[in-house]
Amino acid sequence: MRPADQSEERRNFRLLVGSSVLAKLADYGLLLVVPLAVLQNTGSVAWSIVAISLRGVAYAVSPLIGALIDRYDRRTLYVAAMMLQFACAAVVSLSTHNTVVLSLAVFLSGLGGVASSISGQFVLVPALVAKENRPEAVSKLAFAVDLAKLAGFLVGGVSLGGAGQKFALGVVAACYLLAAAVGYLLPRLPVEAEPQTLIADLLVGFTWLKQRDLAFLVGTMALSNLAIGSLASVLVTLFGDRDVDPTVISVVLAGSLLVGALGSRLGSRLPRRWSAPIRILVCQLLLGAAFFVLTGAPSVWLQVLCFGVVEFAAGLSNVASITFRQDVIPSEVAGRVNSVIRMFIAGAIPLSGMVYAASEALHVPFWAPAIVLEALSLLVWSVFVLVIGRGATTAQLPRPAGSVGQANGGSSS
Repeated sequence: MRPADQSEERRNFRLLVGSSVLAKLADYGLLLVVPLAVLQNTGSVAWSIVAISLRGVAYAVSPLIGALIDRYDRRTLYVAAMMLQFACAAVVSLSTHNTVVLSLAVFLSGLGGVASSISGQFVLVPALVAKENRPEAVSKLAFAVDLAKLAGFLVGGVSLGGAGQKFALGVVAACYLLAAAVGYLLPRLPVEAEPQTLIADLLVGFTWLKQRDLAFLVGTMALSNLAIGSLASVLVTLFGDRDVDPTVISVVLAGSLLVGALGSRLGSRLPRRWSAPIRILVCQLLLGAAFFVLTGAPSVWLQVLCFGVVEFAAGLSNVASITFRQDVIPSEVAGRVNSVIRMFIAGAIPLSGMVYAASEALHVPFWAPAIVLEALSLLVWSVFVLVIGRGATTAQLPRPAGSVGQANGGSSS
């Protein structure tokens, strides 16, 4: 790579990181302010939970969003997603006493969140960063985004406590607008594949799940998220039931975000001689071991320690799995394929809470279903890595008509 190309790559990556950090800061500010605002205005815990949960419902239609990402200029879609979230946050700030309008705006903001998340992590990084630099780039981006989550909680809380709901939501909207402005400085990244029908685009995304590597990856990650996706909320509830001081609980949550960020930053430091599937397996084994110890821990503090290890391993695993997907999925179908993958993997996170709720309602051992799911997750990936092995199946899959992008995530610019 020529020095000029390296300089341009570094500039574009810094812009992407800056935009992503502003967006994630806004996401977590919204996550804090909306339920508290609804609770204050309605007095209903149920409405508070439903209102903010609607943002996650967007993952149910993520394949449609992925089809749009692959149809149009990637930078344009990325900026448009930020502008949609800006508009929705502005509506929320003006509708805190109208729960229906607020809930609809939160749902629509979730569509923008899914589009910007898929674009930023899975489409723009492969398009802007050379393959040999991607593991480090993914690690740096994940680390910055994880720190932005913590900052989002702090900014949202300080703004809400100091100046009220409208000001706090105005800060959130301003962050989305700034994220769009920074994203607009990225180069245009037009799609080179010939347009297809929407149905054909959707089929491409789902057909890629036949790829053996991706099918096993989706299986192991979805099962693991069913087991631990709501673990933070579960621990907050359990600690509260044990009369742990709320300040201690908040410190634990903040500490876990920091530990997870550290795991993300060190994700690219795993030995390069290990293949991507082996790196994922090591991370999943560490996560699973910590979770199994947590479920039988006799004290709150041992559970806290194990939860920190779980978050650290999850940060490592996130970097390893994103890099793995960037290597396997060609650039021109990255939006469609990753949106389908995210539908299953990220969609499992809210379902995780139902697993624990079912344990309580059915009077079975509280941790038993989650332990079984996490054990199945480890079994699925262990069988793939140690028995089946990674097959060179990418070339057997259908490619979009007229596509000229390179396999293994080559740039489409």
